[in-house]
Amino acid sequence: MMNKLKVLMLFLVAVLVLGACGNASKNADDPTREDATVIYEDEKEGGTMNTGDGYGFSEFDLEIEVDGKDAVDVEYEVKKSHKAKYVNQLASLNLKDQEAFDKIDEFFTKIMLTHDMSNQDIIDRIMEWFGLDTYTKFDLDVDFDDGTKLEIEDRK
Repeated sequence: MMNKLKVLMLFLVAVLVLGACGNASKNADDPTREDATVIYEDEKEGGTMNTGDGYGFSEFDLEIEVDGKDAVDVEYEVKKSHKAKYVNQLASLNLKDQEAFDKIDEFFTKIMLTHDMSNQDIIDRIMEWFGLDTYTKFDLDVDFDDGTKLEIEDRK
């Protein structure tokens, strides 16, 4: 009985010693090694304002006409493909790809769009961003990360 107990104790000590040495990889103590990146589920589909890696929506499509002519066209999509387009005829801007993403980032950060805002508040913030007082057509479609959709279509 005493031999079995000694063998069992020796086995447990060996398991503990080997288990304690389990993280002795090549770069475990290297101060320049990179830590693992944590990816939140929402970040895969465009992110959220809470994670700091998104705007709270995965699709954004805005069209504004002034005096019956196209004035603004902003498209942002990250769900199926990362694409962006930012057109402001009034400021003679026609941006695509990274330039469009940069301008859209500035735009989204300024207007801080959320699904619980009133339609009029959304329109006012967007119109202020573009420096517009009036429009003949305002069309906005947004797919938020939480599954809600926003559709505003107004003609004057």
